[in-house]
Amino acid sequence: MESLVKKIDKNISAMIQVAVLNILKLGMEYRIFNKLTSKKHYLDILNMSSIKNKPLLKDLLDTYVEIGIVERTLNEIRMRDFSYTITFSRESISYIQPDWISVFEEMYKMTTYSFISPEHPKILMDFDKDADFWDMRLSLEFNSTYRKLIASIGKLRDEMTVLDLGCGSVSPVEIGKLVGPNGKYVGVDFSPGMLSIAKSRIKELGLDWVILRELDIRTMIPRSKYDIIIMSFVLEYLPTLSLLKVIDTAMAALNEGGKLIIIEPFRENYPQIAAWEFFEKLTKEFTKFPSKSAIINSLEQTNYNFRLHEIGKSVLVVEKL
Repeated sequence: MESLVKKIDKNISAMIQVAVLNILKLGMEYRIFNKLTSKKHYLDILNMSSIKNKPLLKDLLDTYVEIGIVERTLNEIRMRDFSYTITFSRESISYIQPDWISVFEEMYKMTTYSFISPEHPKILMDFDKDADFWDMRLSLEFNSTYRKLIASIGKLRDEMTVLDLGCGSVSPVEIGKLVGPNGKYVGVDFSPGMLSIAKSRIKELGLDWVILRELDIRTMIPRSKYDIIIMSFVLEYLPTLSLLKVIDTAMAALNEGGKLIIIEPFRENYPQIAAWEFFEKLTKEFTKFPSKSAIINSLEQTNYNFRLHEIGKSVLVVEKL
């Protein structure tokens, strides 16, 4: 399990470092940094740039502020002296699963089209219209690794019951196989496009015990109890105010002794994560990656007793007592 944890944490760190490089490239390519060498009114920078999508440009400027490239007072903004060092140890490199690089490169290209219009047809980040792109992302070796880690933590086996919140198109097959014909896997996702791909695979493989539901996890009311509940890379699509409700619903649906497994790049563990988030915002539902503290705070506001286990920099396991 240690190797799986390191693969997840090391690849997330690499994703963020590469995202910072790409966000720096945008600043140079679109002459944003040139305009910021002297202090200027915030609105002047927005108006002077050739980028037509001004809300996205504002997001970009805010991201520069958040990762420390740009300083901003009430109305003025200016570039700071900035240096950036990428550190890849030999150990880190040994854990890198490079197939995510080409997918992220596609996302960086989409950003140039989104500078023209948020509705540009070459932006392929809609869960339904662009389900094939998302299926490609969810099929990456990195994603398969965190599903293997979930299986290891949950000790998934035949006869177990699993609820997967935000299941996407691949987990229903990979996780569903593990609980076997005597178990039950329920996958919940709001995207009919993603579920359509998953249903096709389940039918082809004859995984009759896999159940899929098209639901918004903010409004669902589970009617059964489960041994394991999974939330992997889903909380970043929730409005902040919905976090407590979703956590409370998950705890209510968990058997005593069961485990809620959460995998996310917790933002306090990855200081420059805003660079990665800038590109993920091409998906309209994306809000921001959650903090570990916000999740723990939500857990403490529920009426359930629990034991918390932190694994690496990106995994929380909540054991219901």
